[in-house]
Amino acid sequence: MSAAFQLGVITDEISQDIDDAIRIARRYGLDALELRSVDGEQLYRLSDLRIEEIGAAIRAAGLKVSGLSAPVFKCNLRNEEEIAEHRETLTRYADLAQRLGTRFVRGFSFWADGPLEEAFDDIVRELKSVVPILERHGVIYALEADPAVYASNAAKAAALIRAVDSPYIQGLYDPGNDLWDPDREVPYPDGYEALKGRICHIHLKDAVKQGDHTEAVAIGKGQVDYAGLLHRLVQEGYDGYLVVETHYRLQSSLTEEQLKRPAGYAFSEGGEEATTDCLNSLFELLERSSISISKSGS
Repeated sequence: MSAAFQLGVITDEISQDIDDAIRIARRYGLDALELRSVDGEQLYRLSDLRIEEIGAAIRAAGLKVSGLSAPVFKCNLRNEEEIAEHRETLTRYADLAQRLGTRFVRGFSFWADGPLEEAFDDIVRELKSVVPILERHGVIYALEADPAVYASNAAKAAALIRAVDSPYIQGLYDPGNDLWDPDREVPYPDGYEALKGRICHIHLKDAVKQGDHTEAVAIGKGQVDYAGLLHRLVQEGYDGYLVVETHYRLQSSLTEEQLKRPAGYAFSEGGEEATTDCLNSLFELLERSSISISKSGS
């Protein structure tokens, strides 16, 4: 089977040095890099000159930028000052997306502080309020479910997306996150079915959940049915990105805080070893599944 999707990796899951990430991407024949933190800083804090240098290096390597993994709206829904700061941050990311040639800025749905139902209308209002920023820059807010925010799974994210009802706010499907979901949504097929038709971007991670403890592992070695998902994506002609987000280390463990706010040198320590392990596992899974990737879109 020939797949239309393209493969990428989040750079700080390898290193804070963009050249290291480029080297690994080229070694594995990836199509793109996704940017979250570089040089020890979240992307929006870097100078315009440094952004231009990073973009030039990626282009020179024959790679694209798949998206920007921003921390937008990982903040308190009841704090107007924080929300205003995050709107400014989103504006900066939207500008960076234009400069770097990507349409996707990942974002969230505010730190969870009670049931989604109680905050639903307020979250929808805030998401609608940023649509003009997105329209002006021609970028899409890729809303990701995350266990620490109100939309802790794909079904909740899909409900928000439907309520906002804008082509500029779509879904980022990360099946691995469901293994941390307090509601225990089944990553695939349940999470996929919930977001189907609204998925603009996909992150890949895997994990094993035992009781209340979840441990990230290499893609295909955990409890996400990636064989089933990959076949489904091929069958349905998904032609977007699959971006590896390793989220484990071989010689150490990421802290809860690092999982909630991934960025910086401490987060990236040991990342190259773990990400090559994860990429090897992904390509083994593709081979076992008899899936080849067309490079026509590269």
